[in-house]
Amino acid sequence: MRIVITGAEGSLGRELVRALTRDGHTVFPCTMDVSRPDMVTVNSWGEVDILVNCAGYNKLNWIEDITEEDWEFSMDANAKGILKMTQALLPKLIKSRGSILNVISDADRRPMTCSLAYNASKAAANMMTQQMARELTRRYGIAVFGISTNKLTGSAMSNEVDKQVCKLRGWTPEYARAYQLDSLLRKEETPIKVVTDFIVYLLAAKYHHTYLSGCVIPYGA
Repeated sequence: MRIVITGAEGSLGRELVRALTRDGHTVFPCTMDVSRPDMVTVNSWGEVDILVNCAGYNKLNWIEDITEEDWEFSMDANAKGILKMTQALLPKLIKSRGSILNVISDADRRPMTCSLAYNASKAAANMMTQQMARELTRRYGIAVFGISTNKLTGSAMSNEVDKQVCKLRGWTPEYARAYQLDSLLRKEETPIKVVTDFIVYLLAAKYHHTYLSGCVIPYGA
């Protein structure tokens, strides 16, 4: 299959590119600003079967300190980018009766301190997934589904969030880690490889995509 992956410079995006390439798929990594698809030469990718929206951004701050720039950047990266990349690739996906997988976050349903912009953008991405499925599956046969993961072990975003938490809340790294793990059902983060393997499985079973359309799968708790 021919797969476009946004956020390919991130930890999860890189692993997806490697794993899907190893499995024999043709992968087009996208590392550009997904809110500006005019910056991406989509025509050079030829035909596309699957779009994986994996790009994401998080900057923590207390509500009174959130800037308009922070708000817009979060929304652009985590929500608007999904729309713009889908619009840019829609003619190719209509032709292939393809699929769209949105990699979201459990922030779409779980409130977190100092994370209003990020959580709001992920909640938007969850509803966008359901809305896109309602329109694109019925009109064009394009399956749209999502996976909503918890905090990933050792990812660049997780490491950066840990630093921001300590700075904003005056915590030590040890206390911050213990606090965050305690909020998880299994008291552990999700390894990147585990999420990668699951996504690779979902994408390989393309005949299941129609039945997944409209679903956002919680993964890790």
